[in-house]
Amino acid sequence: EKKTESKEVISALRDQRKYKQGHTELQVKVDTGKLDNMVDLTGELVIAQSMLRQNPYITASSDQKLYHNLGQLNQITSGLQKIAMSMRMVPIKSTFQKMVRLVRDLAKNSGKEVALEMSGEDTEIDRNMVEAISDPLMHMVRNAVDHGIEPPDTRREAGKPETGTVTLRAYHAAGSVMIELEDDGKGLDRDRIYA
Repeated sequence: EKKTESKEVISALRDQRKYKQGHTELQVKVDTGKLDNMVDLTGELVIAQSMLRQNPYITASSDQKLYHNLGQLNQITSGLQKIAMSMRMVPIKSTFQKMVRLVRDLAKNSGKEVALEMSGEDTEIDRNMVEAISDPLMHMVRNAVDHGIEPPDTRREAGKPETGTVTLRAYHAAGSVMIELEDDGKGLDRDRIYA
């Protein structure tokens, strides 16, 4: 039985990557249950690796080879975790695209002129969040068109363009995904709210 050295394995993997770079990227459909299981197992691996590093026998050891191996394990585990998490990410574009038709239909039914402006459609979010934010976002867009944007004649009298604008944007900030919705409608009537 021949033992393969880790250097040989790493070299072979590098050769495979070089070969792949010259070829078209391939995509594979993966069952979401399997993907979620892989993410969970990767999380457990990170915890197990952290516990191993903090083990009193390890921390008391002065074996440099052991520390080098643990360092390699840490790098591999971190890389695996990043890849596993990125596999769950999808662009928010499909969610934003649903709003295009919604705004068009709402504007048509209400006799208003409304333009939808979008930015950051390529911002990626966890695929589970796509379902969670879809309905609330649709509700807020509906409110912006129904209650925020005024009819064309009211806007004209106020010195505004007849076409109202709803702006939808997504971006990364401080490790979070920010989704902003804005309209250039009348806003809140402070006096009416106070009354």
